Amino acid sequence: MNERKILAVVNGGMKFYTLAVVAMAMLTACMNDGAGEVMNHETAEVQITFSPYDVEPMMRAAVADYATRMDVWIYDGDTEVQAVHQQSTDEGFASLSLRLEKAKTYTVYACAHKAAGAATLNNGVVSWPDDKVTHSFFYSQSFSPATTTTLNCLMERIVGNFRLEIADKVPEGVARMTVDLGLSPTRWNVAGFGENAVSRVSSFTPAVGASPTLSVFLLAGSEEEKRDITVTAYDGEDAVVQQRVFSDVPIRASYRSTYRGAFFTEADEVMTFTVNDWMDYETVEF
Repeated sequence: MNERKILAVVNGGMKFYTLAVVAMAMLTACMNDGAGEVMNHETAEVQITFSPYDVEPMMRAAVADYATRMDVWIYDGDTEVQAVHQQSTDEGFASLSLRLEKAKTYTVYACAHKAAGAATLNNGVVSWPDDKVTHSFFYSQSFSPATTTTLNCLMERIVGNFRLEIADKVPEGVARMTVDLGLSPTRWNVAGFGENAVSRVSSFTPAVGASPTLSVFLLAGSEEEKRDITVTAYDGEDAVVQQRVFSDVPIRASYRSTYRGAFFTEADEVMTFTVNDWMDYETVEF
């Protein structure tokens, strides 16, 4: 076989090398990272499973008990490596298997929620379709496949809940009811706080003669925040039938503030509310 030779300058002199030798030298150079070390592209299979806590921290539950969607993003620094979007009807919901390079350090971000479509992650901010806040959990962690190939991720709630349990009956003529949350964040920053605060109003269509329960979720951190929430009932012509303002409603991640009492009529007993971590915790009269 004929070998093609090329001329190279080495240490000030000229020598002939075969093309095969030069090609091998070029390949070796490409495999180096510039510091004389050969890059390691060895990979590992990484298994990741998710579960939220229920009632108290560290009590695991099934994601499907609270969420219909799971969105997971794997990042290498500021670069997205892979995104996985699951629905609760998918096999293996809330778990995934990934092949990643051992030599790198990755960050996993995950959001479980009940929005109609998949969530997105851009510039460190999670957004839901139409900025609609639902029962949501979040998780993030950095890891290296060289030392960690199994992640059991305990997700945390990033919402608080306002729940109005109306004790009296919806009168004739009421067509809809609204819960006005005022300025409220609709997106979640992975650093741990809400963003994109806008005026939020949730609308409900109660059944006449029923005693409805109205429930809305608000993005919240671990510190309690006081909110003023206005609930209004309208007739078919959008005239106000009844309105009540609930002042200083305590909102906190993983806590539910429940108000119970007569809404449409003046009751003999005062309305009460409870603040709880998804179980009865405290009752306060006002």
